[in-house]
Amino acid sequence: MNKILFRQIWNERRSNAWIWLELLLVSVVLWFVVDTSYVTLNTYFEPRGFDISNTYWIRVGTMTPKSPDYIDPSTRNVKAGSDILELLKRLRHFPDVEAVSLSYNSFPYNGSWSGTYAKIDTMGEECRIYKVSPDFLRVFRYHGSNGETPEKLATLLKEGVLIVGENLLTAKYELKGKDIAGRSVYLSADTTKVWPVVAVTKPVRFNDFVSTYDCRYVMQIYSEASAVNLTENDVRFLELCIRTRPDCPPGFIDRLRNASRSQFTIGNLLFEDVRSLDDIRCMLQLDDMNKLRDQMWGIGFLLFNIFLGLLGTFWFRTQQRRSEMALHVSCGSTRREVFARLIIEGLLLLVSATIIALFIDANIAYAEFIPQMNGSFLTVGRFLITTFITFVLMSLMIVIGIWFPARQAMKIQPAEALREE
Repeated sequence: MNKILFRQIWNERRSNAWIWLELLLVSVVLWFVVDTSYVTLNTYFEPRGFDISNTYWIRVGTMTPKSPDYIDPSTRNVKAGSDILELLKRLRHFPDVEAVSLSYNSFPYNGSWSGTYAKIDTMGEECRIYKVSPDFLRVFRYHGSNGETPEKLATLLKEGVLIVGENLLTAKYELKGKDIAGRSVYLSADTTKVWPVVAVTKPVRFNDFVSTYDCRYVMQIYSEASAVNLTENDVRFLELCIRTRPDCPPGFIDRLRNASRSQFTIGNLLFEDVRSLDDIRCMLQLDDMNKLRDQMWGIGFLLFNIFLGLLGTFWFRTQQRRSEMALHVSCGSTRREVFARLIIEGLLLLVSATIIALFIDANIAYAEFIPQMNGSFLTVGRFLITTFITFVLMSLMIVIGIWFPARQAMKIQPAEALREE
């Protein structure tokens, strides 16, 4: 059967050539679409390295002299830094609160960050620097690359040491997390000071649209003792983040706001805003999500048109061959054999077109006309996955395009089909 099928495909090469060219063109276009979608979705669903469920951000403000409750700082013996520490203490005793942290340009999805240059021996990379209190690791549930719990990491963070992401020097130097632990790091702010790495965490991403490959950070302690002498202007730039207990009932933000005036107005400090990290994430990524949604709709529309094109081509082709199918049945072939013959013929045309399409796809990737992923445009794993998905999608389109008209044609008696021909 195979020899006969190959011979028939060759004998009908003039009509098959147009179908083959269509399959080649569609395969290349569809692969580009699949590859772009694969990169976008792979980046979006990468592990974030933190957990923002049940977490909240508090923006602390200060009263102005026009406020009736304003206290002249010159009449007080304590500074705003002491007030912020008292606020932390009261928040930790508030019902349903599991952990409270103090940080600077560090909490996820804040849209603001501080940078530095981290260097180990002669190897260095630009990265973000997070200045946080130890409870920050508990609030956002950072985990160590060697299985350290957030509580363990919190105990390791102290003065004069660093906690870093395991991908700090992976992109350029392929230095893994286990190779960084225990090493000494120099920061661009002070190249004479040595910072020992006491722990390495799993990679931490900046947001959902930046891949792990481009997210590098080092973490320093922001001790509560250092906040004592902060002024009211300094306090406004601090970040207070809260994690509630898993069994916390709904309405935590409302309860916190209701208690803010009586319990959390200390000196000239007051709550300006309380928001969940989920809301902050949505607001920060609104434009990116809209672009992703538009991209997915565009890709879906293109796939639908490709599907209709292939479906129509093979539907029309199958309809034209009703008399041929009837002749096979009248010569002793079963309906199942005729049906399998049509499917195999379509897939053989696809396989031959795909082989040529692979060379075109590889050259497109080599020319860097596709999105970058993890620092490269062409990797074996990515290429195999996207080409496989492309082949499967096109195979389904071909099978569906043959299945329905062939099924209808099989219901007609061979004599009737031949008489119509």
